[in-house]
Amino acid sequence: MYLAFLEPGKDRKLQAAVKANRVMTVMQAHEGTHTDHGIVGFESGRNRQFLIFPKSLRTFAGRTVVGIKYDLLDSHEIPKKDRAPRPRPPLPKQTAPQTKAPRKALNPPKRTAPAPHVSEKLVPFKVHPEESDSEEVSALKKDIRRAMALLEEGKAVAAFNLLKRAVGG
Repeated sequence: MYLAFLEPGKDRKLQAAVKANRVMTVMQAHEGTHTDHGIVGFESGRNRQFLIFPKSLRTFAGRTVVGIKYDLLDSHEIPKKDRAPRPRPPLPKQTAPQTKAPRKALNPPKRTAPAPHVSEKLVPFKVHPEESDSEEVSALKKDIRRAMALLEEGKAVAAFNLLKRAVGG
């Protein structure tokens, strides 16, 4: 019995046997109580398997075969090079180490004072507030400070919406 894994037109081994008249098509019924029967020669279609014989069946071409004794079919030994590789055993599961490193926080804690080596390089920066801020500018500064506080709390969406309102968008 030859099991075709490819379409019959693309299977080289099957096509070579068809040209040499060594094929018998076996029609297999998958429903009901119908028995398998065959036709000498190649016929494509559904529910078909093929028997490839070592010698030509040209003298029996087109004849119908009934009563197939599958137990008489002989299959040859498949060479090792054509066999599928043996399945590998699954790899042993690796257990996670007992001690895990702590996860980094999404919002790292604020540093109150810079490290000593950095403080030597810092230059103080002073902002001189304008003495006469308009009400609009002071309200905008207030909204920006509130948005910054919201960002520090991790509320990015609320801060975005506040800034969006402040700029009039």
